[in-house]
Amino acid sequence: MNLSLVHPYINHLNTLILVLFTLGLLASFIKSDSMFLSLCLIISTYIALVSVSILNSIFIIFLFSAEYLINRDLAISVGMIAIYIYLANSFIKMWSSFFNYLNIKNSFLFKLPTIAIIIPFIISFIIFYLLFYGDKIYKLSPHCENTKDPKIKACKYSNGTYTGEMKAFRRHGQGEYIWNSGKTYSGEWKNGKRLK
Repeated sequence: MNLSLVHPYINHLNTLILVLFTLGLLASFIKSDSMFLSLCLIISTYIALVSVSILNSIFIIFLFSAEYLINRDLAISVGMIAIYIYLANSFIKMWSSFFNYLNIKNSFLFKLPTIAIIIPFIISFIIFYLLFYGDKIYKLSPHCENTKDPKIKACKYSNGTYTGEMKAFRRHGQGEYIWNSGKTYSGEWKNGKRLK
């Protein structure tokens, strides 16, 4: 996913996840029997987990709609899946140790974290599937839009506009770029770069 072209809210969500993940990781090294600290860790981990769950839903829809290119953005997506797995495991462990600390042995309470992890992912996946699957994936970008021809996209950049075929939010296939200076290039593109 070309993160520079997607909606700024997705970048804000990335920042929130990284901040919460880092704070949670740092706080987990504090050895304390504080119930308040434990509860804060559980809440911040869950918020990060839900955020990563939402982001992973977007990445999966993107994968099937716009196709991935092997690049830095793919590495970020794979990293987010790894963070999701780590956070899910941490959340379940924190939840269990919190209720063990309180000497509560209700079996439903120990199943609740798994439900709390799966439900946001399923809900966000369904929502994003309905909103962005297929050609609608370009709604994620405030810079690109669909045209009447389903293969052709129109994108505005800071230094010009592009009209043509795209793959994973990158210029790929036949297209025309018109720079703000008036210079144009019409022809073949591959992975965001023009072929000469």
